[in-house]
Amino acid sequence: MIGLKMILIRAIVFLFFILFNCAFCIEQVSPPWGYVFNDWKGSPIDVIVYIPNGADENTRFLIVVPGASRDTQRFHASWLSSAKEDTFVVVTIGARREYYKDEYSYNAGNVIDSVNTKIKKEKWLFSAIEKIFNSVKNKYGFKTKKFYLFGHSAGGGFVHRYMLFMPDAPVEKAVAANPAFVTLPDYEIDYPFGVKNVLVSDSMIKKWFNSGLAIFLGAYDTGPRTKPLSNGPMARAQGPNCLSRGRLLYNKAKKEAKKRNSNFNWDLIIVPRVGHDNRLIAPYAKTYLFNNLNSTK
Repeated sequence: MIGLKMILIRAIVFLFFILFNCAFCIEQVSPPWGYVFNDWKGSPIDVIVYIPNGADENTRFLIVVPGASRDTQRFHASWLSSAKEDTFVVVTIGARREYYKDEYSYNAGNVIDSVNTKIKKEKWLFSAIEKIFNSVKNKYGFKTKKFYLFGHSAGGGFVHRYMLFMPDAPVEKAVAANPAFVTLPDYEIDYPFGVKNVLVSDSMIKKWFNSGLAIFLGAYDTGPRTKPLSNGPMARAQGPNCLSRGRLLYNKAKKEAKKRNSNFNWDLIIVPRVGHDNRLIAPYAKTYLFNNLNSTK
């Protein structure tokens, strides 16, 4: 009889332990689960969410912005092993060409269109990111206050511009990897190659310089780009390839920050033996974002 009571007591204690711990867990969500985000003034955006086993309400968030292929599933998949290993949520956005037709509306955040018409801020693609972050939090029960941000190629272009145009966004750290072309802190050059003809203040530029932004460049990313803006005369004036353009962005920003007597908090990471390849650069970006990889400047 005593033995039976002990077994029952142990079973009750074990059950209580499981229930107590699960109360602070978030249910795992695996790909291709996701939804279409419509709760804003702009066009619909596909959202794919991965929540690893063991996540809780304060688990870290990574938002991924795909490249020009808009292959949301492939870009999402490139982060899943790392997310399982280091326990962070992956949220990948899908801006369909049906709604975001060109580099102005995607890489450049839908701030202006191809004929230089200014678009209302509430419809900028930049404006959707924090709303999607809050949407995922509310949908799955997270309380995480900030997110990490990664984009490659067209997505890398998006990310470094996002950090400029949304200076108060709750971003912990951001990686702009192999941006196809860049926005320089130059009021003499039209956006999206400079900041002429868009509402970018000196205060925004100073906050941009002081943000936790890293420019990641593949050491072998020396081939030409093919899209109209990425391979146009303004992009080619920045250099023949992503490697040179990314270096130009970092060096120009650093020089301008010094000229303005502003803090400069960016990092430049040159990844050896990697070209224009999201899958190969993502592990280095993961280490930088979550495991404090040192920069090469």
